[in-house]
Amino acid sequence: MKKQLFSLVLIAFSVSAIAQNNTLEAKTKELAAAKVSMDAAKAKVDALSADVASLTPPIIWKKGGFGALNFNSLGLTNWAAGGVESNSITALGNIFRNYKKDKVSWVNNLDLAYGLIQNAGQGIRKNEDKIDLFSKIGYQASKKLNYAALANLKTQFAEGFDFTDETILDENRNAISNIFAPATLLASLGMDYNFTDYFSIYLSPATGKFTIVANDSIAGQDIYIPSSVDENGKRYYENNFRSEFGALFNARFKKDLTERINLASTLNLFNNFTDVNTDNRKNVDVNWETMVNMKVTDYIGFSLYTNVIHDDDIDIQLYDDAGTPTYSAARTQFKRLLGVGFSYKF
Repeated sequence: MKKQLFSLVLIAFSVSAIAQNNTLEAKTKELAAAKVSMDAAKAKVDALSADVASLTPPIIWKKGGFGALNFNSLGLTNWAAGGVESNSITALGNIFRNYKKDKVSWVNNLDLAYGLIQNAGQGIRKNEDKIDLFSKIGYQASKKLNYAALANLKTQFAEGFDFTDETILDENRNAISNIFAPATLLASLGMDYNFTDYFSIYLSPATGKFTIVANDSIAGQDIYIPSSVDENGKRYYENNFRSEFGALFNARFKKDLTERINLASTLNLFNNFTDVNTDNRKNVDVNWETMVNMKVTDYIGFSLYTNVIHDDDIDIQLYDDAGTPTYSAARTQFKRLLGVGFSYKF
């Protein structure tokens, strides 16, 4: 009886092992067949993708931009901590048109801004004004390196005034800026290295910088073109126009950090190594602009703009504690513009 039971158990194990082997063999064959089908499907997908890519017209022009209208209103009634009621409005805009075909690329960007503010007891005053047109054309030398030419024009829309001395009535103030007073134009030849599609560095040993002050009364204040004279009492530069030649470093970063946040930043460094005033040849002009745009909803947005400028040729009027003008000197300039309002990206 024991021998018969043992035989039955042995037969059962043998049948189970054979069944498992058959199942394993079947699944192995099934897996191999599936892999063959998958490889064939992948090859077909790759071939179709290549066909679609070859038949799809290339995107030669990429275009877009954004517009924003920001508001700010502060009202105070019996406010113990003090303060000044104010209302302000700022319009911001950006348009870009970029071309890419074969070895030729062309980047174009226009930034516009204009803002007004009214504090209680004061008239309407300008607190933002910018026209910035940038264009760069390149010819591919290697995968990431381009021969390039660059042009950049900066000016403003309307008159600007110095409000540091509050004892002067607004109607008696002299304008210190206006359209094309000043305007700066950079024209340059160099090499452009594209680390990625959103970050590039441009270097040029051959850059012309031209400062234009197309208003005689503003030019006569010697704010934007220095009034230095040589040992013979002769001015180094004319009031209305100054040309410089030197080297330029330009770094540009523009990227959508998320679906709703965009960061754009540009740094310009210029050195005039042919300045007729040899003491100025060691100075570097700095202009660093950064813009952050964040969409809160489809039509409500937040924007932050900063601008750092240092130019030894631009004198800033300084005042003592009593508000009396003392002397003027070059200073690092900083501007910040923070706004929330209507925005639209296109």
